[in-house]
Amino acid sequence: MQLPNKYFEDFPIEFKQINPEDFSKIFKTEKTTVELEAMSYLNDVVQKEMKIQRKNTVVINTPVGNGKSYAIIQTIKRFYEAKEEYLIFVASPFVSLVDQYYKSIQEFAGIPESQIYNYNNIGRKSNPYIGKKVQVVTANTLLGNPGEDGYKNSDAKRMYLKNLQEHCESNNIKVVFIYDEIHDTIHNFKEEFIFNLWNWKNVIHKNFIISATFSEASKVVVEYLAELTDRKIQIIESERKRNPKNESKLFLHYSSVHNFTNETPEIKDTILDILKRGKNIDILSYSKVLAKSIITDKTLGGKLKEKFGEINDCTSENIDNERPENEPPENRFDNDKCNVGTNFKSGVSIQKENHAFVIILPPRATRSTFKNKYGIFSSGITSIVQAIARKRKKGEIHIILPRPDEFDYEPLKYIFTEEQQYYFKYWYQQIKHSNNKLKDKDKVRYIPLKFQSWFLSDFYEETLKKNVSKGIEYSQASDRLDLARLDFPPYKNFVLARGEDYLAQTFKIWGADLSAYLTYSAFTNQFVNCNLAQINYKNYLFFKEDEIQIGLRKYFDIYFGEDYEDGLFSFSNFNLAYNNFRNRLFEEFTLKFQKKDKEDWETINPFNNSKFERQVLRFVAHTYYGKNYHNQNDYEAITEDREYSRAEYFVDGISCARGLNLEEISYNEEEKERVLAFQNLNYFRQKLDQNITPHSIGEDSFSFLPVKPFRDFISNDELPKFTQLTEYFRKNDLLIKNGVFEFMRKFDTLSLEKKFNSFYRIILEDFFVMEQRAILPKINFEGNRRLVKPIQSVKELPARSKTINLIEPQEYTAFVSEDYIKSFAEENYGSLENYYKMISDALKE
Repeated sequence: MQLPNKYFEDFPIEFKQINPEDFSKIFKTEKTTVELEAMSYLNDVVQKEMKIQRKNTVVINTPVGNGKSYAIIQTIKRFYEAKEEYLIFVASPFVSLVDQYYKSIQEFAGIPESQIYNYNNIGRKSNPYIGKKVQVVTANTLLGNPGEDGYKNSDAKRMYLKNLQEHCESNNIKVVFIYDEIHDTIHNFKEEFIFNLWNWKNVIHKNFIISATFSEASKVVVEYLAELTDRKIQIIESERKRNPKNESKLFLHYSSVHNFTNETPEIKDTILDILKRGKNIDILSYSKVLAKSIITDKTLGGKLKEKFGEINDCTSENIDNERPENEPPENRFDNDKCNVGTNFKSGVSIQKENHAFVIILPPRATRSTFKNKYGIFSSGITSIVQAIARKRKKGEIHIILPRPDEFDYEPLKYIFTEEQQYYFKYWYQQIKHSNNKLKDKDKVRYIPLKFQSWFLSDFYEETLKKNVSKGIEYSQASDRLDLARLDFPPYKNFVLARGEDYLAQTFKIWGADLSAYLTYSAFTNQFVNCNLAQINYKNYLFFKEDEIQIGLRKYFDIYFGEDYEDGLFSFSNFNLAYNNFRNRLFEEFTLKFQKKDKEDWETINPFNNSKFERQVLRFVAHTYYGKNYHNQNDYEAITEDREYSRAEYFVDGISCARGLNLEEISYNEEEKERVLAFQNLNYFRQKLDQNITPHSIGEDSFSFLPVKPFRDFISNDELPKFTQLTEYFRKNDLLIKNGVFEFMRKFDTLSLEKKFNSFYRIILEDFFVMEQRAILPKINFEGNRRLVKPIQSVKELPARSKTINLIEPQEYTAFVSEDYIKSFAEENYGSLENYYKMISDALKE
């Protein structure tokens, strides 16, 4: 079948638009929308639309790979060559971009090195900066952001900015600020840092704000900066279109592994395959730990070193590009080396030929209710778009990602054609994470980006502010002279400080489920530099006869892990745990089975391998109950493929059904029919038990049941019970009707008498332990000489709380220890109080 993107070739690419109505009415805003046909065209538009003499803030919203950097450099050149004297600041979010611009300005603008100052020299070299017309700095330096652990910018940087500002004021020099990749500098625009820009109030002439991925927070930044340019804003925006000339092939590798390591099959196999095909490779990981483990791994790291020499470790220790006393930057991306790390999801152009770019997204283990642990992708969908955009030449992009949550397909009918809906759903169903208890409200929903501002405003007004509205009133009515300022943060300050985190962690399509967003975008052709070429979503799991338990344990540890066991298995009943695990096995993997005497591997499909199905039941029982499992002998043989028989299945079912009152339980009709079938089965079990007859001949004493049914085994009044249970098991019980357990296979061709005989034999075999005798006794019974079976004992029914319980409907349960709940809550929600609040909020919904 064709890949889904085939049906979305002309589907529009959605992006965050910047419009005049996004800003306060006090700003004078104008907008130009253009269609870009070539990379050089952006520069033509920028130079045409930009009036060099006008004092304003220019917002350039353009896709990646459309000549943005070239347009910036030509803008610098234009101000450099102007008759009026300007000081031009180029502020980037990364140190690597500082050096890149420093070199590019010389090469493409023709500005001599003597007129360009690289801020990396501050505190390290005594090169003069006064009199140089171009200053290349980082945004955090320009705004005086010392980082999370600092109290102030370094003295050298403070003096650098102060001297330049005073020089411009004394000599009537106008200043132009160019902020590239503004999406990565939002954190610098805190209220306390903005005053560093107001120092330039008397000399500032123009701001340029450039990005391919604007956000709601960046709109606040635009207002902050435009306030310094007479509140004038000019927007230059271009539509997003794919560029076939530089379009790479996109490969999606979905993994069911709960937590990614260097041993994760999708990671290992993808990297080794790329190397085998002789391609250059760079690997961007969500996690520093994972990146390090790939580098040091004997197989992966060894193969990479063998081909490329020393691996370039791009996992810098510093956060936000801050370096004490302006130390030389380390571990930066190098286009001439094989790079593995975390610090090149933005600000880098990969220009290699015959190249494959591997991106490893956060696995399911990194999810958390209050704050995700997505590493370099914590900021949400912007980070995904930027990471993929690093590749600038044709090649391959391989993304290893977890399976996304179920999608809510209903809203898609308003934006997709029927054909698009069909293929999107078909493919999404193949790769989604299997969770048969996911509520509708928790499914992934497509929401247009234009609604982000509405959700932010609603959350701010109706959740944050409304919750403390009385407190705000009381504080405003109080005399607080000489006390610390106490003002509830205005809406725009909230958006700047926490808005993007709220959207990324609350809405799955905007970042809470990165895999869902990336899947949606790949299926609908949302990336300008790549086109979906392949979907890999089913790993092969291999099981050998008599080694199924060993295989299940091995794959459980790899793909499910302790978090799955401690999470789902602890908060669900046995039925849910079993079905969730079994469904995931068949939905997310291709299962292969090899018989002892065969070389070939056959595919295990649902219910076509009864041995496998029975061993899955045992495996879940051992894992779910642990040492509390009622059958200790079976548990101690946890690595062996011991049989789980029909007799055990019936005994377990009866133990779970016998105490239930059908008039009181809130089961659906099918579930009640199942309970009734096991209760009726127990009825006839008890009837045989009550008909056990003692017998004694000389020294030979025993109790017995006849080999064939005794008189009135099933009376006319009991016939409905017999009919109900046999009909249910043969037609509705999934395990019996699909042949996992044999039960009266030739039922339809038998006479009523033979049906009774067959059923009687099953009960006798499954619920009673017979004495082993070479010759069965023959005694007078019910007026005839009859063969009988000496009964050694009646099989005990286990406690329902410790057995394979497929009677109770699948559901989550609260029957866990207080110590476990406390430990779980603190690890995943910060405190027990937060956990209970989450539960309370969920119940209200």
